[in-house]
Amino acid sequence: MKITSLFLMLLVSYQLLNAQDRVKSLDKTMSLGSKPSHYVEIDGYDQKNTEKAWEEFIKPYGKVKENKKAKEFFLNKVSIPAINGVTPLDIYAKIEGTKTQSTAYIWVDLGGGFANSKDNLSQVNGIKTFMNDFYIFAKKRAIAEELKAEENKQKDLEKDLSKLESKNSNLLKDIETFKERIKKAENEIVQNLGEQDNKKVEIKRQQKVVESTVEKLNNVGKAQ
Repeated sequence: MKITSLFLMLLVSYQLLNAQDRVKSLDKTMSLGSKPSHYVEIDGYDQKNTEKAWEEFIKPYGKVKENKKAKEFFLNKVSIPAINGVTPLDIYAKIEGTKTQSTAYIWVDLGGGFANSKDNLSQVNGIKTFMNDFYIFAKKRAIAEELKAEENKQKDLEKDLSKLESKNSNLLKDIETFKERIKKAENEIVQNLGEQDNKKVEIKRQQKVVESTVEKLNNVGKAQ
């Protein structure tokens, strides 16, 4: 019993440290001026998709609104237990990024000011856990979409192979049906078989990519 409890304590401590390392803080300008923010960087996910992930992630806490002029998302007077218990807060978010990477910033107004490490250490630790959860949520979506794309590539390759095999079958029939085309058809068969071999090599390589991507998806959020 004691061993199990100790293991759980170590696991929680590790996850908290992981969140502390991944989630960073800085003063950043937003619609209300320069305020303490907390952010995570998400590789492999662009700004648009990260914004969609944020809207989905925050949905259980309320309907997200958008300040288009400031390019911010916000929720007013919502309760996020992980951050501030049942006491309502205002939360602002902004996503910046490129085609291959994005950064998600949030600002949390506790009512008497924006959460910062100096005055609100407990709430900031909650924010870091909250943002680490968002990181995992977004990263899983990113890898799941990557996996889908790789699987679609594999399906396309398999369709190509099927077409080549079908073509080969037709060529063999042509040899039986049209004696005068035997020489030409035999040359095409040699070429076709070479194409099949190349395609099989591509499929094997793609299968390894898919398997690696599945492993990446399964490893997201696991203790390192």
